[in-house]
Amino acid sequence: MRKEKIVLFSFLILVIIVLSHNYFSPKKNFNTIEFETIAKGQYSGISERTTIVVDTKEEWELFLNRFVANNNNSEIEKYIFEEGKYTIITVTMHENQTTGYDIEIRKIYDYPDYIKLDIIQELPCAGCPLEETITRPYHIVAIPKTDKEVRR
Repeated sequence: MRKEKIVLFSFLILVIIVLSHNYFSPKKNFNTIEFETIAKGQYSGISERTTIVVDTKEEWELFLNRFVANNNNSEIEKYIFEEGKYTIITVTMHENQTTGYDIEIRKIYDYPDYIKLDIIQELPCAGCPLEETITRPYHIVAIPKTDKEVRR
């Protein structure tokens, strides 16, 4: 009886793992969208976890004002936004008190009604030497102009 329970429990765990992998993995036969990294770093004027989509010059200017607040980021300020040609997507993490955090857009999937970002977030490893300084990781990319909803 005990052996049967262990086998049944193991089988259920295996089913849960397979189903969760299938649920969280991107669906097959969906295209990925090529993107260009505009900027990636640790320090921005945005302290909360968010996704920002920019499609117009006005939105770009508002974004820049917010992004460079209390921070000198000449890399992003040099970028020339071309309205109607690109959509800019920014992902940020929350504010952290130490180094060791990072965020990156790995892939962008093109679904019929929306765009899905495949994002990886890095956290400090246990026991790693960290510097006590405020960090606000971000990744900013450009994709061909789209009107689709962007999902994180």
